[in-house]
Amino acid sequence: MAVKCVAEVPHSQPKYDINQMIEHIEMLLANPEAIRDDIEGVKKLCEQIVLYLAHTPLRKDMQLEKLRHFLQKVSYHVPKQHTVEIVEVCLKTLYKHMVSDEETSIYASVVLDLLDKKELIKQGVQWIFQQDNDTKAIKKVFKTLMSWLTANNQANDLVTWISEIITGLQELQKHDVLLELSCSSVKSCSMYFQKHGYQTIMCSILFHILATVEHSPDVFHMIIPIAPTILLELGKQKEKSTELGDDYQQRFIDILTCLMIRFPDPEHQYRELKECLKSYPRSTHFRQVLNGNIVPNSVMTSANARVGLVNLGNTCYMNSVLQALVMTKQFSREILLSKIDAPLFDQIQELLALLIHSHRQELNPRALLAAARPPDFVPGYQQDSSEFLGYLLEKLHEQEKQLINKRQRPAATEDQSQLVKLPSENPNTMAIEQNSIVSEARTTPQDTTLNETLLRPTLIQRMFDGKLFVTYQCGVCDSKSTNLDAIRSFELSFPESNGIKTEYSVQKLLDFYCSSEKLIGDNQYYCDKCKQLCDGERSIRITKSPRNLILTLKHFRYDLHRHTRAKLMNQVQHNETISLRVTPEEGHPFVVQYSLYAAVVHAGTSMDSGHYYTYAQDEPDCWYKFNDNYVTGCSVDELHALSSPNTPYILFYQMSAPSTDCTMSLCIDDEMEHNASANLDLVSTDDVPDCQLPRLEELPPRLRDLVHVHNQTYKEEKRITTQKRFEVHPMNRDTDDDPPPNSCGSNSFNYTNRFIF
Repeated sequence: MAVKCVAEVPHSQPKYDINQMIEHIEMLLANPEAIRDDIEGVKKLCEQIVLYLAHTPLRKDMQLEKLRHFLQKVSYHVPKQHTVEIVEVCLKTLYKHMVSDEETSIYASVVLDLLDKKELIKQGVQWIFQQDNDTKAIKKVFKTLMSWLTANNQANDLVTWISEIITGLQELQKHDVLLELSCSSVKSCSMYFQKHGYQTIMCSILFHILATVEHSPDVFHMIIPIAPTILLELGKQKEKSTELGDDYQQRFIDILTCLMIRFPDPEHQYRELKECLKSYPRSTHFRQVLNGNIVPNSVMTSANARVGLVNLGNTCYMNSVLQALVMTKQFSREILLSKIDAPLFDQIQELLALLIHSHRQELNPRALLAAARPPDFVPGYQQDSSEFLGYLLEKLHEQEKQLINKRQRPAATEDQSQLVKLPSENPNTMAIEQNSIVSEARTTPQDTTLNETLLRPTLIQRMFDGKLFVTYQCGVCDSKSTNLDAIRSFELSFPESNGIKTEYSVQKLLDFYCSSEKLIGDNQYYCDKCKQLCDGERSIRITKSPRNLILTLKHFRYDLHRHTRAKLMNQVQHNETISLRVTPEEGHPFVVQYSLYAAVVHAGTSMDSGHYYTYAQDEPDCWYKFNDNYVTGCSVDELHALSSPNTPYILFYQMSAPSTDCTMSLCIDDEMEHNASANLDLVSTDDVPDCQLPRLEELPPRLRDLVHVHNQTYKEEKRITTQKRFEVHPMNRDTDDDPPPNSCGSNSFNYTNRFIF
């Protein structure tokens, strides 16, 4: 708000008694020309009226109403340029009294009526913020306004003033003051809410506070005990068919739902609130009640997953995979807390730390791209997200393995060089000779530590690897050969449909993967005993279930003639829970149940082009759509409703609670079927990972410092931007004599031209 240089108005008692002021007012109103001829005298009179009203206790007095009426109408009798001066004097006089040690009577609130439009009120609040950096002053102003509001339930403009102060504190990042004033306001709202006529204004204040205070759950936690009472009261209003009850109750339900997501509940203190809300269904678009900002808070909680990634030129294949890996919480946690000193580990640690704890809306992943891009990926061209995922995980695995090997004695490393064979062609599988483990692993006392180190799985192996026996049986000589493979991603193919429309599900495709496969025609098996290609059969037996199960749906078929991958547009039911039958080398078979938590989607008609984006779950019933730097809240139903050419390509499942049904559609061999009920056990819940993303204070010092500097830089950028918005510019008086705009036509002045911000 542009403010002229006005002489300081000392805080003092009014010089005139009320009778003198009334006489002066009546004389001026009887002779309006006297007002225009003595602007300075009128300004001094207005100053004295404001001081008198500010000192006067609340009582019914017609003379006081005359004073208030004069302040409201004086602007009609002076030229436009002088109206601004009078408003400035009144506002400044009121402000100086409000920040003094004396109480300010509600009669003085008439000054606020001079700024009778929301935009003018916003400028008035901005002016107040510019007067003094002392938070004590703004606290006194705010508390005075709240006291006026509780004394006058018809003062709708006071609601706007209070709301704008709350918004201003948030924009200026005065979080401590905002939290203090918000908590005191919630107490006032709860005290006056059940009083007749106060519901509307108290709901307005309460809802605005809940939607604005993003940095702390304290305000929300204050509301939880009284939320059922408020819902009940709003329900009574709804039964009376009042606009308040219908609109406000639904909005309050939606706000409570959003805040439970924004501030997760580690100590189950929302249990009673959740039980209460079962009787109040949320709206379809409940996320919009907080302008979509329902992500769990990055400062007070551990799950800020709403940070997007900038597309650096067809790098959506990388962005989509990284967002899915962030939501693989055990992976993120172990990566961030690990002490592995390797180039790629350093880069992915820094990016994950910022994706979780950054206050920005987007990050630039250029450094990680340089460290993790496969050598055959041409910059600027679209690439396969599954290939990138496999390469990234394998490179992390290899870097950690190299560090392990460096710690071994050179001679011992030579002796044990054949113990483990790293994959060379397919990063998703790793063949291990079954007999080599038995023959090479020695358990003498001096070698026990060495062997444990050599056999110790890497972080990637612990997070994603499973094991399976692949058995090939020759159809000619009946000989069998068996390989023990470590598998990191299950690549699920679609069965031949022969032109028949088939309904697919992820569970059925997984069952098909685990079923026996005839090796005939172009897919014959080379038998070492027969020394030729023969018809045969391949069977798979899962011996170790991965903690996190990665499934790649092969929505393509390779064209041998054109050397292209034609995309299949099969409709697939994306099961939120799936089951995997595990038959360990020793012990009984058991069933492991997995829950879907992320999906990388490919949009396009060709697998060699198009676009990738990700759906990922943060908390139960809290899904987000990560589309490069644009992140929105969504529901899992949006994933289920996808249609061609949008097809989920990579699905991420995490080990969840054990299944209670051992007879679901699993590929059980005929010889096992008769005693499945006796021998098919369930996985223990002790093996089910239950971890959260690391809190900021849990991170190693290097990453904590990185996040701190990053957020401080962003805070400073935001402060400078906000400061520029709050700058006061000189008022341009050159247009004072211009005719009013076309919208003018009533007796009131067009206030939008009074202040320039």
